[in-house]
Amino acid sequence: MSPAAPFRPWGELPWALALSAARRWRFFGCVAAEERSTAALVALHRLGALERVEMHRILDPEPADLATEDRIINERVAACAAAGCTINPVLTPLDAPLQNSAWRQTFTFPANTSLCLDVSSLPKRFFFAALKAALQSAHVRDLLIVYSKPLGYPRGPLASNPRDWSTLTGFDADDPDTQKSAASHQIVGAGFAVEGLHDYLEGRGNRTRVDVMIPFPATPWDSVQRSWDSARGIAAALGVDTDHDSSKVQPTYHRVGALDTATAFDCLLSLTNGGRTPAALAPLGPKPLSVAMCLLAAQTGRHPVYYAQPRTYALNHSLGFKTTYAYWIKHDGVNFYSL
Repeated sequence: MSPAAPFRPWGELPWALALSAARRWRFFGCVAAEERSTAALVALHRLGALERVEMHRILDPEPADLATEDRIINERVAACAAAGCTINPVLTPLDAPLQNSAWRQTFTFPANTSLCLDVSSLPKRFFFAALKAALQSAHVRDLLIVYSKPLGYPRGPLASNPRDWSTLTGFDADDPDTQKSAASHQIVGAGFAVEGLHDYLEGRGNRTRVDVMIPFPATPWDSVQRSWDSARGIAAALGVDTDHDSSKVQPTYHRVGALDTATAFDCLLSLTNGGRTPAALAPLGPKPLSVAMCLLAAQTGRHPVYYAQPRTYALNHSLGFKTTYAYWIKHDGVNFYSL
């Protein structure tokens, strides 16, 4: 009989917080044009649960409409102040070098830290780096990921002008041989866009095994449609003839709930022999599934993470705010996602 999977609690924020004695949280997040970007911050402030707040405003290299973005973000900051939570966002370029001394200091934690990392609007290159540092730090005793779900998404592209397909800072494999071995197995989170992945996969033929994590169930329905469009784009890059079901390599699809980090992590373990077999990860899907990829890659050195970083994000990247979910990663020094 297989051992039971470990309990990795997650759910709506009030329920998740009630699982433990009250903590005073160091909060790290991003204020953006999205309404959801400050939802978790305000909720924790109203609970009197914040010890320190570090909010960044990420500056796109090629902003869609800087004047409008300034106005909306000033409104977000004012709304926080009206709720009694004063923030002074740190202006941070999207392509800031994450290996310099300033960022190393940001990701250095005092003893007995309880860290709440809000990934709702934080670009992946930042939250991957922050999550890896917190996961590896013995000083971070409690680690909570929060993700605020929007009401929906607009039509059209959510981001544009991607850079070349490359590994995220700090997420190469440990050595060149492992990096090469990982390239023969791609695990992709289907998302709203596949920029860069098409060119990377095209022509690889039967040299590559491809597993695709499909976020389902998911809401709203148009997000499901976009994810399947993404999956078809991956198939097209591999030369799949979807009309005749033929190709040099056929992707294998795995359905994982769009909010379910715990099940996504278990899926990744099952695809990589418990994390021992190298594979390349492409976190194109919803943030909770990308968190699972980060948790695996940060602990193995065998799973390089590839991404084509957009230079421009749509101002209406998401619409409204529905609810905030919280994911316990560490509690009182215990890592629920340890390998």
